[in-house]
Amino acid sequence: MISRFTIIKGIGRFQDCQNIGGRSFSKNTIIFGQNTGGKSTLTDLLWSFKTGDNEIIKGRKTFGFNGNQQVEFFDDKNNPFRFPSAEWNHGCENIEIFDSQFINENIFEGNEITFGQQKNLHNIIIGTEGKKLATEINSLQEGISELTGKKTTKTAEFNRVFKREITAKDFADLPKVENVDDKIKEIKTTIETASNQAKIRSVFETMESSLDNTINQNTKTTLSKSIHVKADIVAEHILKTWKNPTHSKDFLQTGLTLTKEDQSDCVFCGQDLKPSAKELLGEYAKLFSQEYKTLQSEISSAVSKFEKWNPIIFLESIQDKLASIKLTLNANSFNKEEIKELKETINSEFAAKQKDIGYEVNFDKYDLLIELIKKIKAQTDELKKKNVFGSEVNIENLNRKIKDLEFSKTRHTKEWDDFIKEYDSIDTIQDGKKQKREELRLELGKYSDKLFSIHLNTINKILYELNADFTICDFQPIKKIVGQNERIFALKFFNTHRVSIDETATGKPNFKNTLSESDKRVLAFAFFYSLMIHDEKLNEKIIVFDDPFSSFDSDRRTKTVQLLANPHLITPDGKKIAKALKQLVILTHEREFFKWLYQRLDNAKPLKIISDGHINGVKKSTIVDCDAYKEFIEDENLKDLKEIADIYSSNSTIENYEGLCAKCRTILESIYKRKYFFELKEEINVRGKSVRSFVEKLEKLAINDFNQIAKRKEFNFLCDNLNIELHDSPFKNEEGNAHNVLGDFLKLIKQI
Repeated sequence: MISRFTIIKGIGRFQDCQNIGGRSFSKNTIIFGQNTGGKSTLTDLLWSFKTGDNEIIKGRKTFGFNGNQQVEFFDDKNNPFRFPSAEWNHGCENIEIFDSQFINENIFEGNEITFGQQKNLHNIIIGTEGKKLATEINSLQEGISELTGKKTTKTAEFNRVFKREITAKDFADLPKVENVDDKIKEIKTTIETASNQAKIRSVFETMESSLDNTINQNTKTTLSKSIHVKADIVAEHILKTWKNPTHSKDFLQTGLTLTKEDQSDCVFCGQDLKPSAKELLGEYAKLFSQEYKTLQSEISSAVSKFEKWNPIIFLESIQDKLASIKLTLNANSFNKEEIKELKETINSEFAAKQKDIGYEVNFDKYDLLIELIKKIKAQTDELKKKNVFGSEVNIENLNRKIKDLEFSKTRHTKEWDDFIKEYDSIDTIQDGKKQKREELRLELGKYSDKLFSIHLNTINKILYELNADFTICDFQPIKKIVGQNERIFALKFFNTHRVSIDETATGKPNFKNTLSESDKRVLAFAFFYSLMIHDEKLNEKIIVFDDPFSSFDSDRRTKTVQLLANPHLITPDGKKIAKALKQLVILTHEREFFKWLYQRLDNAKPLKIISDGHINGVKKSTIVDCDAYKEFIEDENLKDLKEIADIYSSNSTIENYEGLCAKCRTILESIYKRKYFFELKEEINVRGKSVRSFVEKLEKLAINDFNQIAKRKEFNFLCDNLNIELHDSPFKNEEGNAHNVLGDFLKLIKQI
């Protein structure tokens, strides 16, 4: 609680107030000051102390003041608070201020209610606990945003490398592929094969033809044929009888042709042919037969062809053809030395056949060679199955598979494994924060809804008390759904007509054209009062009102004073619960309001802000004690006394006897308090004590004959007639009796 100000220096009108130590504050302090006199300066000084914002005081620096601005005040425990100081900079959460700044920041400014004001009001309503939840939510959101930034950076880094060909999530989900390089190579081979089908088909067709021709050659068939001729007999005869054994044997065929069929005589010498000669002629017949010649020709051709055929060169040509399409035979498909030996053996065997067509050829080696060719054929057939496609291959899909395999290969390197772990950790942490944020949002929502419901009830009760034609409706926390257009309440007139506070169309009901200045101020007051009355730490708070009655209609004065003098909340079932403030400070320029506050507040301490001259044309002000009775009340008493005397002397009709009784009571109280202030000091400071108590005290003190029975009874009778300190008085005074009471009143005030 503020006990007293001792220094206000260089701040607005308070140019140098250093002798105001006696101007002490009390639990209920009321300060009267004309507009521009310094009330707002004093309020701003308290705003600075509340917020710790030095700039507020610096901005209020007195014109022409060159010294250091200073403030010093003391609390009820005599602790000093000074500006400037580190302690001042910390601010004070136990001061709440209702003034134009509060209204402009939280309720409205001019004819407009902004989202910023609604947001501020929302934050005030949810209070410390709500702000704590909101702060935690905002902290989580900042963390989420920071993680989102990190993830965005990581994603950008990822996209720079992978050119947006795959998302980070898909990349992270790629499984590890065993033998990935082999699989990539295999698909690439398939793609290359698919791209070269025309050439591959041609190569295989050529190889297939060559291999089939080789395997299916008629060499074995031809060389398996035989005509048996005793060639040794013929050869022996030629060696024995011919001078030149290599000479053409044509003459033998001529002689055989000329020999008679009975073969009895030799065509050359005419001698008889012996059996051995006839045998020789028989072999000559076979040797020179057409069948023999044909077979010999076939065998000679087959042997010659086979001798010219080089199986090694043939197989190498197969390999070359396969190599042209990037295929190969099994490395162990054939052995050149083995094939060479086989070929030589076969050539020798075939040469023997060529010499003697009756020779029975051994085809074992030949069969081995052909079997080897068949194995080669089987390999090429297998290669053909794999490399000659029966249908069109989707190369685009194969390239996609290669890309996926390459991604998978990259994904499971240490570098990118670490990258994904960090990337996933961002998601994990972020998901945790998001879950926590949503839990807190739900908690804050329930908490806020409850508070808004409580305040809705109180605000509307206050508006009703202050004779407003409207209430607030749709009162709800900010949901952050529609951004800057969101509003937390609307107005409802006569319990029926809803008015949106963000409506701006001139042709429609809106905040500007439905509320008078007094209504707007009442609305702001209702919000502040509800916030104040529901403050759980209200008994620790200094509550400051700067001109709360400004712009109010006079008929709202009484209710406003009652609300301030008797702070209480009303439960839903109508029960009133009194609320205690640590200190109430009210500043006003309204004389009537000031007077009513003084009369209604318990032990109110009245102060005034007055002019204190000027320095170099700059006006000054100071704070002084105020005699509220003398300056604000007694003048009214004199007017009332004159009215009563006129009614009595003119014997006028009394139309409002109770009203006159109230004025008589006020005048009597004023006279006693001024006349016997020191004797009645204790009673004066007790709320509810009036004239009857004053008389009793003076009787006890035997002052001014009040201990005389006759005098005391006269005053007691007057108290009865004026209903002073009585409840449900049975006395009724009308017409002549009423005039007599007024006469007694005028007579007895002279005896006081």
